[in-house]
Amino acid sequence: MLNVVYRLAPFYTAVIAYLSLANNAAPAIAITNIDKVYHATAYFLMAVLWYLFFYARFLKSHAGFSFELSTILGNWERTIAIGAGVVSLIAGAFLELGQGYISANRSMDILDMIANSCGIILALVGLWFLSKKIR
Repeated sequence: MLNVVYRLAPFYTAVIAYLSLANNAAPAIAITNIDKVYHATAYFLMAVLWYLFFYARFLKSHAGFSFELSTILGNWERTIAIGAGVVSLIAGAFLELGQGYISANRSMDILDMIANSCGIILALVGLWFLSKKIR
């Protein structure tokens, strides 16, 4: 399980980077600003995965701790959450810059960055509430 967590967050981030910079467009749906929902959802999941990644690293460095999802979700760590949020936010910022300067079919959009930030914040607040509920 631990090896999966270590590989999942970087792999997911790489997939989001590829999809953000690739020349193929997202599927067209006749809903205004649906791409903002895509952004918020993608970065929600990214923040959760990076939180699990950093928490697993934290537990691995402490003898006697077992890696269980209930341990991670039941014990909120603000520092780990900040780290996960910052990594996700930096990835989003670089990908938005990449869309503006690298990708031929994409463009930078501050509203996309706001949607990314909303997804990250919702993920971290959701994890905090979940930890309170589990305790």
